[in-house]
Amino acid sequence: MTTPRHLTRRDFLGEASCAAVGTTALLSSLLSLRLTLGAASASQCPASGYRALICLFLNGGNDSFNMLVPREQCAYDDYAAVRSSLALPRDGAGGLLPITVPTDGSPGSQVFSEFGIHPDLPTLRQLFEVDKSAAFVTNVGTLIEPMTVAEYNAGTKPAPPGLFSHADEVTHWQTFVPQVRGGGPKGWAGRMADVMDECNTSGKLAMNLSLSGNNVLQTGASTVPYITDSNGAVQLTEYGADPTAAAAIDSFLSQQYRNLYQQTLAQSTAFANATAMDFQDSVDPIATTTAFPDTQLGRQLEMVCRVLAARNPLGMERQIFFVQRGGWDHHSEVLNSQSELFTEVDAALAAYWAELGVLGLQDDVVLFSASDFARTLRSNGQGSDHAWGGNHFCIGGSVNGGRIYGDFPDIAAGALDLGQGRLLPSTPVDAYGAELAAWFGVPTAEMTTVFPNAENFFDPGTTPYPLGMLG
Repeated sequence: MTTPRHLTRRDFLGEASCAAVGTTALLSSLLSLRLTLGAASASQCPASGYRALICLFLNGGNDSFNMLVPREQCAYDDYAAVRSSLALPRDGAGGLLPITVPTDGSPGSQVFSEFGIHPDLPTLRQLFEVDKSAAFVTNVGTLIEPMTVAEYNAGTKPAPPGLFSHADEVTHWQTFVPQVRGGGPKGWAGRMADVMDECNTSGKLAMNLSLSGNNVLQTGASTVPYITDSNGAVQLTEYGADPTAAAAIDSFLSQQYRNLYQQTLAQSTAFANATAMDFQDSVDPIATTTAFPDTQLGRQLEMVCRVLAARNPLGMERQIFFVQRGGWDHHSEVLNSQSELFTEVDAALAAYWAELGVLGLQDDVVLFSASDFARTLRSNGQGSDHAWGGNHFCIGGSVNGGRIYGDFPDIAAGALDLGQGRLLPSTPVDAYGAELAAWFGVPTAEMTTVFPNAENFFDPGTTPYPLGMLG
């Protein structure tokens, strides 16, 4: 029997160094340990009442300064001059859909009132301008701490490693710990599930459910997402169709194995299969009232609505969904490609919002967008390249809608321009996430467990709603 070793902190750091553990890897290990311990000590649930979040991830980097555009004439002229061949018309056929925002200095107000939404997003415009159930967050991005352009250029403040890289920025957006590259701490929705795992004590599913495969966002220290697809429960081949095969599989999985790995695999497979059966029994009988478009995103959001409708038989009080639409990496051509994708997104959102109304859940579910990064304001000919800070939207009856949170950048001044129209974010992702997490019910005392960088920008203990979008 091996006697366990007990190392002091000094010994641990020394041995880690001798083992050639680099600074980044060591930071990742220590940060992961901190977050794991924080999650393990929390395990709380707020007052009863169902709530859900839906992350709509636009994979590839949405050119979001053509999604939300200034229409105030002088600001639009600056936008058109910078974007040149990529600028959308202000008025007329194919022109921006007009919206107005307050200018009174309250949360979500701006220095001018006239903005426009991409012409292929009429549902989003309706929700924002008329229903007041949608809002934008502007120039939001992955930051470690507050930074100026001069500090970025001089390298005196840390920037996320792998900045402008798809793989790195997808991970940074899904962990909100951008000082660590790869591996590292788990996803922020996973950490939310860790600290709130008592909410679904009678639940038949994990709190986190993905309609788009594995992702970092929903994986925590002690929780993993349930992964399905728009077709329903994913089961073992022939299990549900052949009773003989099902009996054989049950017998195989119920055996006691001396090998630890075989035993663990058998137990996890049996659990996954039982979960799939529960999911199928609860969700399969449910059909949506609304006709959803037969598109990639339409099918995903339809399944989300079916799961929402099954929340009671599934025993769920809190849920976080992950849906994804790829294809946003528009280096060679933006205008037509983005138009096609926004048309798909808008139709899916229209059906989703209508079905949410049928279910009576418009006040209890919040859908929010995320993406790798924004894109350069300056055209490379017909397309745009990887950038940083960008615009996102949030939809729900609980949203303080009809407003743009954060400071919409002065495009002409160039105060935030790192070159080629790559904008330094002025709104940290932590503020965006904190709004969602606080509304979802994450205890104030655990906000730094979920968002370890939040204290660099605001006090999450006293300001859990730093933007005012949901608080």
